[in-house]
Amino acid sequence: MSSQPTAPSDRPRVLIVDDAPENIRLLMGFLGKMCSVQAATSGPKALEFARMEPRPDLILLDVVMPGLSGYEVCEELKRDPATLGIPVIFVTGLNDVDDEKRGLALGAVDYISKPFHAELVRARVSNQLELKRHRDHLEREIRQRTDELVAAQRIQQRLQSELDVASRLQRSMLPEPLVGKKRPSEFALATYLQAARAVGGDLFDHFELDGRRLLFLVGDVSDKGIPAALFMVQVRTLLRSLASRSTSPEELLVQLNEELCRDNQACMFVTVVCGFLHLDSGAMQLARGGHEHPLLVEATGQVRFLEFEGGPALGLCPGADFPSFSMTLGDGDLLALYTDGVTEAANLAYELYGEERLLEVLGRSCDQDPDQMMDALKTSLADFVCEAEPSDDITVLLLRKSPSVTGYSGL
Repeated sequence: MSSQPTAPSDRPRVLIVDDAPENIRLLMGFLGKMCSVQAATSGPKALEFARMEPRPDLILLDVVMPGLSGYEVCEELKRDPATLGIPVIFVTGLNDVDDEKRGLALGAVDYISKPFHAELVRARVSNQLELKRHRDHLEREIRQRTDELVAAQRIQQRLQSELDVASRLQRSMLPEPLVGKKRPSEFALATYLQAARAVGGDLFDHFELDGRRLLFLVGDVSDKGIPAALFMVQVRTLLRSLASRSTSPEELLVQLNEELCRDNQACMFVTVVCGFLHLDSGAMQLARGGHEHPLLVEATGQVRFLEFEGGPALGLCPGADFPSFSMTLGDGDLLALYTDGVTEAANLAYELYGEERLLEVLGRSCDQDPDQMMDALKTSLADFVCEAEPSDDITVLLLRKSPSVTGYSGL
């Protein structure tokens, strides 16, 4: 006696395997209202049904059958990955403890003894079907979460690849050291930028305007990441476009601010400190918009802030002014421009690097060239921050007038 499964797939499926038709009819009568039932009267037919889709949720398996015994059928089921997860309840008239131990050792989940007790049969089958339902639900959840994680990892890998490209493109926009140019100079310059993320909003720039003047600038865009990086590109592009038409940093920042204020629906802004240096005389004009005051490291080692009036951050206030500050860089003096990522760099204890440490490091290394001073500052920052995650971009520009002309080593 055997039957093909035809019941609706939303009901639990039970396969009854017994060589005695009367036992099958009796169990079908007990279980017919609570589940879909199919039957097989031999071990080979049971294996065939168990491997068919949809597979049974539970197998009631007679132990003593001609040909393949229930134990052998169970062993075969547990060897096959397709049927390994189907719970098996042995149905037997044997009452020996060793027989039960053997069945449980083969992977059976329970025993039903003959003669049958209807309520006991239904209770044991119901318990195992409920356990199977929960296990199947958990497995589906695990598969779903695994698929979601795999998909998320693929997206993350693709995004990381795109960010790596964006980072290289952004860094390629920064000026290279102007070493070995056309004529000797008594000025040396060093720069450093470390983005907190793959791309950032800090920027620096420096370039000669007409062979006689050097423009240099440090800026810090609001926000972080991709929005800041895009705005940073806009700032640098406009800067390069407007610089040749500007006679002073004040004029340049006024024009740059007007352009950034146009259609700035995202209300992004950038703080800037900008300088024009006359290479022949060392005369310098500075202007700033919402940015930290520059630092002057004198040849004597004294370090002080150059505090002068500035304008607001660029991009928010059309018509704003950015008054210029004039000075002359003396022999051995160094000008330091930086973003607040330096002073606000935090360690694992949430302590800030601060202005005092910055002044101390620059003053201690005042007799070194800008590259060596930059290395000293980077080492000091790294030692302080240690393993803490960076919270902001860090940018520094150091410009020094050498005590004597030693060749064009910086600009």
